[in-house]
Amino acid sequence: MRFLPALMILLLLSNPILLPKIISTEQVDTDEIIIAIIDTGVDYNHPALGGGIGPDKIIIGGYDFIDNDDDPMDELGHGTHIAGIITNISPNSKILAYRVVDYTGLVKSSDVIDAMELAVSNGADVINISLGSLSESEELRKSIKQISNSGVIIVAAVGNSGPIFGSIGDPGKYEDVISVGSHYNSTSNSTLAIIQIDAIKEELLGLPLVDSVLPNDILHAELEFVNYARSIDLDGIDLTGKIAVAKRRGAEPSEVVYFSTKEANVAKKGAIGLIVINTVPGIIKGRLMHPNIPVGYSPSIPTLLITQEDGDKLIKQIYDSQTFVKLDFNPKNLTNFVSIFSSRGPVSSFYMKPDLVSFGEQINSTWLGNSYKIQNGTSFSAPYVTATVALLLNHHGELNHSQILGIISPSATPLKNLYGVYWPSTLQGSGSLNIDKALHNPISIIPSHLSFNLAETQSVNTQIITIQSLVSDTLEISISDIQTDNSVDMTFNSSTIILEGRQSKVIEVQSRLINSIEESFTDEFRLTFMINQSNIELFIPVLIYYNTVSLSIDKKSNLVNLQGIDNYDQILLQIYNTDTGVIDREIFASGEEIQLNLSPGNYWIDAIVSHSDNNFSYGGIEYYVDFPAVISIPESNSTNLSILISFICLFCGISLLFLNKKP
Repeated sequence: MRFLPALMILLLLSNPILLPKIISTEQVDTDEIIIAIIDTGVDYNHPALGGGIGPDKIIIGGYDFIDNDDDPMDELGHGTHIAGIITNISPNSKILAYRVVDYTGLVKSSDVIDAMELAVSNGADVINISLGSLSESEELRKSIKQISNSGVIIVAAVGNSGPIFGSIGDPGKYEDVISVGSHYNSTSNSTLAIIQIDAIKEELLGLPLVDSVLPNDILHAELEFVNYARSIDLDGIDLTGKIAVAKRRGAEPSEVVYFSTKEANVAKKGAIGLIVINTVPGIIKGRLMHPNIPVGYSPSIPTLLITQEDGDKLIKQIYDSQTFVKLDFNPKNLTNFVSIFSSRGPVSSFYMKPDLVSFGEQINSTWLGNSYKIQNGTSFSAPYVTATVALLLNHHGELNHSQILGIISPSATPLKNLYGVYWPSTLQGSGSLNIDKALHNPISIIPSHLSFNLAETQSVNTQIITIQSLVSDTLEISISDIQTDNSVDMTFNSSTIILEGRQSKVIEVQSRLINSIEESFTDEFRLTFMINQSNIELFIPVLIYYNTVSLSIDKKSNLVNLQGIDNYDQILLQIYNTDTGVIDREIFASGEEIQLNLSPGNYWIDAIVSHSDNNFSYGGIEYYVDFPAVISIPESNSTNLSILISFICLFCGISLLFLNKKP
């Protein structure tokens, strides 16, 4: 029986706020492209969704896997909201509604698998899955790979577990789905604050504390770090005219220092604002007023909370030099920011997630009872992309997953901060969905991004790009790179190609390490493809993983040799079969022989190496097997506890590749 160990959780986010209506775009008639929505069902009686269900309606059919009948009526609203977004962008598409979410908001992966299989048999061209889980289901992954290989396009939300890195769950992290994150729209948003740091060209997002004073103007002041903002931390410090920076909680686990105490303490010292750094990954919506506040306490200065990762940047900058920042508690336009809640990559050093982002904040769409409702979440970013896929299928005819992604992702608008610096692909993927540009894009670039693993003993890596024309015209395409890193030499065998008609051509892109690597880090830049006839500019991200260790595999003995490190505690290998979608994770202690006798196929192998000082090293290798066998693990394999710890390291460790980005 197919099921998740833990039930899957809806990707819902609360706290809807005022919003303009769904943004419309250029309309393209769809010749009844069929979209399956696997969700809470759909309120098919809503006038905007056709006022009924049947072959002559927008909602042409479906199934209820909770009540086991043919009536997929929505009782929670989530699927209805998604349907409204899709029909707004692709009004001539037909919808199949599948209810897999029970009355409490939970769903079994077996129901999702059954719904996908039924959708395929019912003729679906595109499937929207705005559901997810941090638990893993091998059956779900394998099913999605099979369905994607059959030609059906699957679009999935990445989830709302941001801003923690490596937080994309199933199925959003699968290579066989188009994974969509969320970014803000242009509506003014007083629930967020922006910290601008000119010295390092950084913009940081923060959450103003509930009950905080909100200034009318932008604060511009020097930062001063005050540890935990206790009275003892502020002894002899003058904060007049400054913005204080303090850590959340206290120095000891049992020490309680309330937000209100920190705010009152720094305000007494003359501070005009307070930035509190979270002391655990992620972020919360904190508040100043609480039952334990002193009598007479009243908030007096603007106060906000930022993530632990962003706090580390601030503290480093404060110690490096005198730091002035601009602090805006009422930003007017946040369209270039990825939503704080949007789950982040990476998931592997071999492919990128998310693929792109779209509007997921303050989305106004259809709801239960013939009504409309404003919602936030990546659940509502995904259907923007789903509807765009339908438009492209109608426009170009039958296309597979790679071809569709090769159109949409390079057409996306890369998001940058105020200083013109691209946000990492772990946040935005290729960028923000650009529907009009995707519809006018005459080529598909496969793959839609490149990933290179490099190390001292693995200094050269070559990847192949296929450029396919979708039109009968002759196209001239110029290729260039926007590269900022001096550690690698990047070359491609042609800077200009000519495509005659619906021709495809292949180019080679080679990365060669030119500097030594002292610690693992990543860098990224973008290849630019200029279509000279139309001046359409397309981009694909290029990710370079600089690893301190490398792997080599002897095909005669099938032994793995770990290079670049002498002493370590454990090594975790994540072994992904790109043909079947099966992932194996194996732990080996230092000194153990690692022998891989894998069944035929292509494998991506990520290595996470743990040291005694709680540090990690990384490596990766692509490996092709053309002979059968099994993994051989020595009997002295690590304990279950070690496996658990190392599995956690996989999630956190790969993320550190981006957190340890080269300055």
